Amino acid sequence: MEYLTSSNHGEHFDPHPQYDLFNTITTQNAPDSDKLWVKLMEKTLRYDVTGAKGTERNCLRRIGLDGYVFDNVSEAQSDYALLHLYVYATKHQQGDGSYVVANLGLNPVYSDYTKYYKNNLFNPSYIFQLFAHDTGVKDAEGVPIYTVSLYGKVQGFYSTISIQPTSLHLANAGGGSFDPVNVDTNPNANGRDRINALLGGMATADFITEDEMVTKHKGDVAIDTNHPSQAQAYEQVDRNNNGNGIINLLPYTTMLTVAPKADFNNWPMKVINPSSWQDQQGFELTILTFGNVNFVNSALFAQNNNIDGGIALKNKVDKIYDPGTVIKLIRYNNYWIQE
Repeated sequence: MEYLTSSNHGEHFDPHPQYDLFNTITTQNAPDSDKLWVKLMEKTLRYDVTGAKGTERNCLRRIGLDGYVFDNVSEAQSDYALLHLYVYATKHQQGDGSYVVANLGLNPVYSDYTKYYKNNLFNPSYIFQLFAHDTGVKDAEGVPIYTVSLYGKVQGFYSTISIQPTSLHLANAGGGSFDPVNVDTNPNANGRDRINALLGGMATADFITEDEMVTKHKGDVAIDTNHPSQAQAYEQVDRNNNGNGIINLLPYTTMLTVAPKADFNNWPMKVINPSSWQDQQGFELTILTFGNVNFVNSALFAQNNNIDGGIALKNKVDKIYDPGTVIKLIRYNNYWIQE
């Protein structure tokens, strides 16, 4: 019996790649420490294809993708995470003015503390960002057509992004027509080939700087994986900066340090306005006080008329805590409750 070779049975001695359980797509190596962002995917999102012809049908209504993310080339921090992407076109206008609903997240599976023991959380292996660009064209239903682009950021020189897909959910635009030539839009193609078609460009894409990426997508709707990249993304210090006892939390703040100014005069802390990242039921905010800060009981538990960002203290009275006291607040509806 003749041996199977690349000449008589497929390429690279792998005649049946569809049975490979470890399908992994990897970027090139980052060329330096400035060009750290690379485009992983770009696709047209269209709600309806009625009346569209030819390549105009090379689009999707919905993209759902999950996959493990790691660096299997460099010897940098070896974090292992699960990336989740879910984005679709809708005929209902969203709060940001767009007609795109997007969900992008990165959940750590394993965090490698061997490289950056002290600041691992502040130096994640990867950050992902999704942009939705309004092309200025509308479909038959009057819904804007978008181009969505997914980018990933690596740690530094020579690092790569490897994605091992675990699930794929693609939905074609309404209208009953699709482009059969493009594998990722053809529902009759197998899942492995559709994933490779959707992400295949990342294997040869060039790395760019953050400024280049931001300039290219200026004005686009953008979301990221909400993974802080700097220490100050966790701690926020406020000395009554607004002068009115109202604190506006920065994105990713989990610890708020409050202190008096140099004159050590008391100041009332009345309202803590969360960013969209903290504004979720059950979010826990840690507050460290240096004293001389009057915590105002500006909300009451289970009241429907609480002011946004109000604080419901345990004893229902204003209180100045001793220096070094740590207070925990839980986000509930539109106000905070002291633990």
